[in-house]
Amino acid sequence: MKLIQNHKRLLNAGEVAEMLGTKQSTIKKWVFERKIPFVKFGPGKKSLVKFDPERINKWIEEQSHEPQSDYELYGKFMPKL
Repeated sequence: MKLIQNHKRLLNAGEVAEMLGTKQSTIKKWVFERKIPFVKFGPGKKSLVKFDPERINKWIEEQSHEPQSDYELYGKFMPKL
């Protein structure tokens, strides 16, 4: 199996929280709301939840955006120069 041969360490919620500069409880909430990619092992509440660091990095890139206009930069009130 390719996945087993190319072993990579999965992260826990605390490590992802530290990486993102947020609380572990926020990460767990995002998992519950399915807002963040995760890997779940086992059924029910006692399942083990881990995070693929490559997928988390991709997700961060997907969440990022660059302003497209002055409106996005300043809202509807542009500063007068």
